[in-house]
Amino acid sequence: MLFSIALKLVIGFIALLVVIRSLGKKAMSEVTPFDLIYTLVLGGILEETIYDDKVNIGHLLFAVILWAVLIYIVERFVQRNDKLNRWIKGEPSVLMKNGELNLTEISKNHIEMEQLRAMLRQQQCFSLENAKHVILENAGQVSLIKESEEDKVMTLMLVDEGLIQDRVLQTNNLNESWLRESLTKEGYKEINDLLYVEWSEEKGFYILTQDDVDNTIYRIDG
Repeated sequence: MLFSIALKLVIGFIALLVVIRSLGKKAMSEVTPFDLIYTLVLGGILEETIYDDKVNIGHLLFAVILWAVLIYIVERFVQRNDKLNRWIKGEPSVLMKNGELNLTEISKNHIEMEQLRAMLRQQQCFSLENAKHVILENAGQVSLIKESEEDKVMTLMLVDEGLIQDRVLQTNNLNESWLRESLTKEGYKEINDLLYVEWSEEKGFYILTQDDVDNTIYRIDG
């Protein structure tokens, strides 16, 4: 029994190594969801077979080889068919172009404004106003072009889709009365009409309404 487990582990290790190497020299951050799925499924196959006495080495080899053949066939089809490639592996989404939000793609990818801000902060961009082009890649990482590399002012999101962010106000010793008065001075009386409001002491307000955004679905070559 111990010999069987050891042999299965060795075969499993080799199989996983072959699959990882078959991904090429991509970094883990560049692995697509499809790549991740077939690696996880192979791991599941090995997990279910290693300690099951009813599954012998032949069964394990058959499952691994069959799964490898399926992966190879799918990869070949994907490489030769652009439509199939986009359907299986997805394609990058343009979240911002020329400083304009693309709400269609943002909604399609289930991204909230604070999540978008977090993605930008990870790229050393601390204001939506300073983001010129934002692309969400297949593997989930963000490609970003800034308006200015020197602008590193930290901003606060005070309004998100017409809703005042009370917790942000409280955390930063601000209040709703101040916000409403300030927005009125900026020419915005109805907060419900505001899509996004950010503020910093250094730069003041950056305000977007529904009319300011672009709902066009951009392609990377568009």
